[in-house]
Amino acid sequence: MRQDGMIGLRRRGLLTGAAAGALGLALPAHAAGQLNVAAYGGVINDFLTRDFGAPFEQKTGIKVNFGTGAALALAKLQVAAGSPSQWDITELTGSEYVEGIKQNLILPLDYSIIDATKLVPGYKESHGIKFSSYMFVMAWDRRKIPDDQAPKTWAEFWDTKKYPGKRSLDANLSDGSTLEVALLADGVPVDKLYPLDVERGLKSLEKLGRSNIIWYNANQEPIQQLTSGAVPLATVFHGRVLIANKGGAQLGFTPAYSAVSGNYLTVIRTTGQAKAAMELIAFIVNDAQASANYMQDTNYAVPDAASFPLLPKSVQDILPTSPAMRDKVFFKDDAWWAANLEKAVQRFKEWQLAG
Repeated sequence: MRQDGMIGLRRRGLLTGAAAGALGLALPAHAAGQLNVAAYGGVINDFLTRDFGAPFEQKTGIKVNFGTGAALALAKLQVAAGSPSQWDITELTGSEYVEGIKQNLILPLDYSIIDATKLVPGYKESHGIKFSSYMFVMAWDRRKIPDDQAPKTWAEFWDTKKYPGKRSLDANLSDGSTLEVALLADGVPVDKLYPLDVERGLKSLEKLGRSNIIWYNANQEPIQQLTSGAVPLATVFHGRVLIANKGGAQLGFTPAYSAVSGNYLTVIRTTGQAKAAMELIAFIVNDAQASANYMQDTNYAVPDAASFPLLPKSVQDILPTSPAMRDKVFFKDDAWWAANLEKAVQRFKEWQLAG
């Protein structure tokens, strides 16, 4: 998550005096009876505070501070600084989660505190729970492209003759799924995506044309570019489209061939408040009404199956956890990205610089 709001803050390490000062980032106060949670900032933190933080404080007396900077780099700095760390919980992407376990940066979750019996299968892991799942989709400006004329596949999204104009694409390969959709546009079957053929993906981007691409680094950028008329088509996380439309935007999207990802809630190993941190995670994934409120606010899925009946069908059907989505989406392979992140990103940067 990204600092401006929903998914994909550009990862920046912080939170040990000199490192934080060098980056110009404030350290959180760590008062008694307070948990600090590294999230991604912006409107999502408003929803996290309202839907989870405030009711948790009312229930337990423990205040929750949702900050920014969620990243593996943050967890590394906290562990290096020693105990007790200033941050207690951080969200991690799938590949970061795998690395967090390998590097002994996060604690195993205490499932005697967290009830996992009602979680959707596949979201519970030993050291984290995949929370706030979202779809990486193709979106369009309805003022230029009516829904019934919009692209239905990534190959059509790539077709600049049928749909003239630039495309806004995510420059963060691990948070977004730009390589995956480039391969789908080039004809790779959705069930044959992994292991990713990075070179073929880059060639597909070449076919789209460097001059036809605007790279974005923050999740609000494609929404701004669509609404301003700078681009007719963009890759975006689906919840942002829905929130933008609530504010009066005229954007469309399709879940077809979209990538499903999610951020893990994890407890930093050097927290001095492990039990309270587990209790907060338990509240987030076990309080059905709180989860339903969050999903209605964001359209991002919390894997608490008990909360689904509390949602309108219109919201249920657009969640990545919905059976209606099962045959329309693919799941980002976190293990592949954990093993290949550094070299894939390096190759992508080389490709960008070569142009």
